[in-house]
Amino acid sequence: MSAGYSGKDTQILQPAIDDIIFTWVQRLEKSWSSKPGEARDFDIGKRIQFLTVDITTKICLGESFRCIEEDRDQYEFLKSVQDATPVSLQLSLFPEITKMMYYLSKISLIRHLLVPSSKDRGGIGKVMKAIENVVNKRDGSNTAPRDMLDSFLRRGLSLEQAKTELVVTLVAGSDTTSTAVQATLLLIITNPRVYRRLQEEVDDVVANSKVPVPIPDGQARQMPYLQACIQEGLRIHPPLAQLRDRVTPPEGDYIHGYRIPPGTSVGFNSWGTQRDAVYGDDPNVFRPERWLDHDEIKIQKMRRTCDLVFGCGPTKCLGPNIAAMVLNKVIFEIQTNSHDQLMRRFEITTSNPLRPWKSVCWGIFFQEDFKVWITPREAAWQHESKRANGSLPTRQGTKDALAAPTNTDVAHS
Repeated sequence: MSAGYSGKDTQILQPAIDDIIFTWVQRLEKSWSSKPGEARDFDIGKRIQFLTVDITTKICLGESFRCIEEDRDQYEFLKSVQDATPVSLQLSLFPEITKMMYYLSKISLIRHLLVPSSKDRGGIGKVMKAIENVVNKRDGSNTAPRDMLDSFLRRGLSLEQAKTELVVTLVAGSDTTSTAVQATLLLIITNPRVYRRLQEEVDDVVANSKVPVPIPDGQARQMPYLQACIQEGLRIHPPLAQLRDRVTPPEGDYIHGYRIPPGTSVGFNSWGTQRDAVYGDDPNVFRPERWLDHDEIKIQKMRRTCDLVFGCGPTKCLGPNIAAMVLNKVIFEIQTNSHDQLMRRFEITTSNPLRPWKSVCWGIFFQEDFKVWITPREAAWQHESKRANGSLPTRQGTKDALAAPTNTDVAHS
């Protein structure tokens, strides 16, 4: 399945992400931007959730749930996940109960009470039905879009296996990516020094080259401070807090010299690992500059430790490439100082600095009331003359770029 997640099999990966982000920034500009002298706040966290759901469904199914266009939680997907997660997490702490429920679910008379189904009128069943409708249309022909579903089927998964994997991908991928984007954004906009330095780097890139909307992933990866901010955001606020436990082998194991009996569940806390001394004397501080250190050996150790955010071993998350691509594009678009390119022209400010959001953790995080207001950047208007003489890309050029992404950009993915 890794070929689907990595982009090797999914030719629509970057074009699909670009298309959804372009629609998203248009929606924000049209519906939520404040005019100079006014402060119109809105919940950007909710809109980032809509963004990641639409991206995930688009690259998985070839079509999105259209949460952005409708500005609502389609199929009550987000609500279903938030309602079910606390129960799922608590049950997962008791392997005996989980095992018992597994065997009980094999009994046809009570299976419907324990396992969601596409026949359910509520909960995750509505999402399963939407997925089932798409899956059942696929006949394995070459006309199918090169999305994850197509990759799964061509790599040998049955229709039922593909349905199950897609449900897991939608739940796990959309929520964790949303948390990563929201947390990184919050850390940047509440740190003026970091905010200004990142804006300067982004403005320099736009001033010295024509950058389509959204920025190609390969180009964003060449921006040192942007990458440092994203890496530091993931480190300070890992999007997962589950232990992801493993079971020791029959002969047992040793960890740091301690004998671990066979059959023992052992997990690690991703938040604890990201406060390790490898990051220096200030691991609790959001300081992107630590990733610009010239000591390459130290940087490699930090990267290996930060990679634990996505897990390790055979159960490591398969989608960090997708999350990184979304982070690169969204964070860049919010910072840029180009008048003709949508979100690049805005300042973003928290509406309530004392409590910028409400966040609760049930292994994965759920945010509410991440209210901000966005206004045009003063300096953006200075670019009007550049746009007139052609030194800035036109919106038509942007649409052309979205319609025909280069092979180089896909290769960077």
